[in-house]
Amino acid sequence: MARQTRIIVIALGIVLIIFFINRQSQKKYTVQTKTVVSDGKDDIHRFVVQKEDQEIELVRSDTSWVISGHDSLSVKLSSLESFFDNILQLSKESDPISKNPDNWSKYSVSDSTGTHLFLYNSNDKELGHYIFGRTKTNFGKNTIRLEDDPNVYLTDKNILFRLQTRPTYWGEKPKPPEENEPEESIPAFPE
Repeated sequence: MARQTRIIVIALGIVLIIFFINRQSQKKYTVQTKTVVSDGKDDIHRFVVQKEDQEIELVRSDTSWVISGHDSLSVKLSSLESFFDNILQLSKESDPISKNPDNWSKYSVSDSTGTHLFLYNSNDKELGHYIFGRTKTNFGKNTIRLEDDPNVYLTDKNILFRLQTRPTYWGEKPKPPEENEPEESIPAFPE
C-alpha cells in the first residue's frame, strides 16, 4: 500500500509542477493595462471636446456644470455621469500598437483626424490632452495618443460616442416650471 501511495503522491506532484509551469507561461499572453486619466472627478473643473472644426466646452461652477456659449441649455446629468464613469475607468494597453508618428493618420490620432479631449483643474491648468481615434479592426476599442507621447495605444473600450461636440448631446432646453395653480377642471359630462 505504501508503494501505491508513493506513486500517487509523485504523480500528483508532477501534475502540480506541470500546472504551475503552464500557468507561468500563460501570463505572458495577458495584456497589461494602465489607467489613462489619473485624476479624480473632483479634480476636473473644465473639459473641452474638439473634433475637426467643432468644439464644445463644459465648465463646473461650484456643484453645477454649464455648457460654454449655450446658456439656454441645461446640462444632462446622465450624459455627464456616463462621460466621467467611462473616462475615469478607461485603460490603455501598456505596449503601443505604433511608435511611428507617420502612422498617426492610419490610427485616426493625428491632430486633424483625431477627437481631442482636454481636461483642466480649478486653476485652469491642463491635466491632460488625449487624442482618440477609431480602429479599423476592433470597434469595441479606440486608439489613443497622449499629447506628450508619440506612441499610439489601444484602449480597453470604445468611448468615442461619449466625446460629442453637439451641444444637444450634453444639454437640453430646461423644462418650464410647473405652475402651482390647479387648472380649472372641465367636467367630462356637462349637465
